[in-house]
Amino acid sequence: MDYKSVFLPCLLIAQLWATPAEAAIILSVAPSASTFNIGDSGFIDVMIHSDSADALDSYLIGLNLTGGPGVVFSSPQSEAFLSDGNYVFFGRSSSVINGFPATTVGGGGSNVTVGDLTEDPMSPPNPLPFVLPGASSPSLLTRLEFDVVGAGSFSVHIDPSSTFSDVDFNDFSFSSTGGSFTAVPEPASVVFLGIGTVGVGLLRRRRRLKNASSE
Repeated sequence: MDYKSVFLPCLLIAQLWATPAEAAIILSVAPSASTFNIGDSGFIDVMIHSDSADALDSYLIGLNLTGGPGVVFSSPQSEAFLSDGNYVFFGRSSSVINGFPATTVGGGGSNVTVGDLTEDPMSPPNPLPFVLPGASSPSLLTRLEFDVVGAGSFSVHIDPSSTFSDVDFNDFSFSSTGGSFTAVPEPASVVFLGIGTVGVGLLRRRRRLKNASSE
């Protein structure tokens, strides 16, 4: 069975019927570095915390990458974050328990959808909500890998239609801050480009001198 085609649509439908819950969830987007060379791979961490100890049971988020085709989300994602001890649903992830994927890459690598919900491993499929930590010790919501194929400046943002819900599928409000980074040619490429520029300049100068001497 293609669990991806079953789980994410079902979670989305449930979220559409949700009503707002109180309090707020805060997200931050953090690239693994501020600068990358063409040919590098990197990752983006999305951290989550709450200002009032919200009990999170499910989430469905979208991340959008802007800046052009020079950076693309890897497809498929490794989803190694699901087994990270700091993952928000570590030890209670329905994706892990049931063995279905939590991520879908789309838009030619410019966006990713991530979704998961809790499940009590001792009595599935009963939920086991996780009480979110405060700002001093945020949890990992997801880690997404990307590949650098061209130079430029890039930004990653949480889609505003993303949802975070309690056990009754009531939505929590949330706020988020995006992340940005740049990609540049490898140092060797920059050197060769400089040499090439100097070479062209010398060639043009030689031709001018030759033309002047033959007049």
